[in-house]
Amino acid sequence: MDEKTKKKIMDQARALLNAGWHCSEAMLVGVGEQYFKVSDDMIRLSTPFAGGVGGTHNELCGALTGGLMVIGGAMGRAGASTEDQSCQDAAAAYREAFLKHFGHLRCCDLREKWIGQPGQPNCAELVRQAAGILMDVLAEAGVDLP
Repeated sequence: MDEKTKKKIMDQARALLNAGWHCSEAMLVGVGEQYFKVSDDMIRLSTPFAGGVGGTHNELCGALTGGLMVIGGAMGRAGASTEDQSCQDAAAAYREAFLKHFGHLRCCDLREKWIGQPGQPNCAELVRQAAGILMDVLAEAGVDLP
């Protein structure tokens, strides 16, 4: 994927968050739709992961969980006997890259330590950057835009 396309998708994820979508939803819709058809049911499934699960801010960041859903949608299995190691590896790689970039995985830690820095008044820039990380991980796993 070229950098112009990547930046456009990253900006789209940020715009979705700024338009009222939750972080998990913005990742699924903004990035996921580039790789597969995102249904309304999928979006509904992502809603509880917003704000560190149910808005508590106590669990994993919604941009992380939304990204994991994109990995599942692009690489996951649909049967118990289907190989899933490549999907698991991509999920672990996304988690590690997210942690390395942001320094935290939990919503509350990110809100306290990362959000609020100059030019970062909300999670929109975090979602934008997480989308870029996710697309890099997918590309490394051999998943490219259709």
